Amino acid sequence: MELLLKRYAQLIIDVQLKLTEGDSLSINTEATTMHFARLLARQACLTTRQSVTIVETNHGKVVQAYPIEPEEKEIFRPPVHTTVMCHIFDLDANPYRDASDLALVVGEVTAIAKFGHLSDPVILDRRIAVPWANVPYPGIRWASELLGNAAGEEEMWKLFSTLYRLEDGWNVSYWEEQGNLLEYRKQALNKIGPGRVTCVSDGWQLEAALAQNTRWAGGRTTLASRRYFCPTLPVQGLHAPLDSFSAQGTFSASRPFYVLGREVTGASFTVQNGKVIDWQAETGKEALSAFFSIDDGARHIGEITLADNDTIESRYLEKSIHPHFAKEITTTITLGGFSLDTLTTQANDEDILTSKLCESLVRLEIPVGDSHLGVTLQADDGQIHDLMFEGVHTS
Repeated sequence: MELLLKRYAQLIIDVQLKLTEGDSLSINTEATTMHFARLLARQACLTTRQSVTIVETNHGKVVQAYPIEPEEKEIFRPPVHTTVMCHIFDLDANPYRDASDLALVVGEVTAIAKFGHLSDPVILDRRIAVPWANVPYPGIRWASELLGNAAGEEEMWKLFSTLYRLEDGWNVSYWEEQGNLLEYRKQALNKIGPGRVTCVSDGWQLEAALAQNTRWAGGRTTLASRRYFCPTLPVQGLHAPLDSFSAQGTFSASRPFYVLGREVTGASFTVQNGKVIDWQAETGKEALSAFFSIDDGARHIGEITLADNDTIESRYLEKSIHPHFAKEITTTITLGGFSLDTLTTQANDEDILTSKLCESLVRLEIPVGDSHLGVTLQADDGQIHDLMFEGVHTS
């Protein structure tokens, strides 16, 4: 296990944060993941040759902060040039299955947040301008939700290391190549420009317009300094916001997903003028109804994510149980709020309204990708581009 942890830490250093000499890294962690935070800090010091600050938190409140020092004396260290942030979170901290009263849950923002359903706060003048990463740490409860109650620590690490390609020494080069592939696809999508997306699968069809003055995002993030980093791993999906009043048609979930601690299976939705007007499910319909009651925007189609359906993620994550992985499993339709990294020139609330973006307090990714899914994009010039065939990108 120690070897896997060291490989994971090096993956964060080399691929996610792209640390270099002189970087000043700050790691936020809860007590449950402190062991890994210390290991990551020690390895990071070897690259940055600077002290790394570990900030211990308890439910978001700072408990203590202390430095991990490199071997070099301070006089021999390089000058600090870039602040870098990293947040380690325990996958077992998610409530997963929860029998709480849904009416009480949807009335408390803190309760909704525990399930990972809150949208990004729209603060247009305070966008992050430094490299950062969200780093999950595996847990038995997380693995058990996917593998069954018999899952132990060995099975947990096997699943996690498979998802992150930690079992061999090629994991860094794999994720670098994956980053290159997503950059190529992202540039190609953004070159097409605005248009209308059509998703067709077995028994359903959904059409929606891309939101004006927005872009496809995902994979790597590039700062104004030209430095790039990868906020999350694994990465398979590219996402774009939709005109939240434009979607028409129907769509069905291709695999189970969790809403407010309830498992939803066999879900289907009818959409008119961007808003879900009817929904059905074999199990978990009451959780969907509770989610839709949070605010009016929760029922609007806010975003689409394109992710191949033939990846390790799609095979091993048979259910969408944690929001960190939701966009990477397969293609998804998002109900509710949009992602801030898709904005371009928006400077105020009026610009958000002009782009017809969904400003719901909450968001929920619904997995729709399967071997029957086809996705096309009709550009404003009338040309139709095939984006996905049988659930997989065409390029």
